[in-house]
Amino acid sequence: STSFAMQGMDLTLRGALAWRHAFGDVDPAATLAFAGSNAFTVAGLPIAKNAALVEAGLGLAISKAATLGLSYTGQLASDAQDHAFKANLAVRF
Repeated sequence: STSFAMQGMDLTLRGALAWRHAFGDVDPAATLAFAGSNAFTVAGLPIAKNAALVEAGLGLAISKAATLGLSYTGQLASDAQDHAFKANLAVRF
């Protein structure tokens, strides 16, 4: 991350880039049972074997006690993508 002044306010920029490799079984499943009943299996979507992880964000100190933030996170794989945007206002008192 890096910070600098912008029109009298502190602006902090941050970013991250990573690679994730999943080892072993990538098909999540759980076998469960309620008391006195038969077992059942719940299966999830397969986890991508390889994925790029990307994050970028900024924080703007709009006062001594308040910061406005914006960020993006993403996971990019050959057969799946996940994107998220977030905005927040943090007030300290």
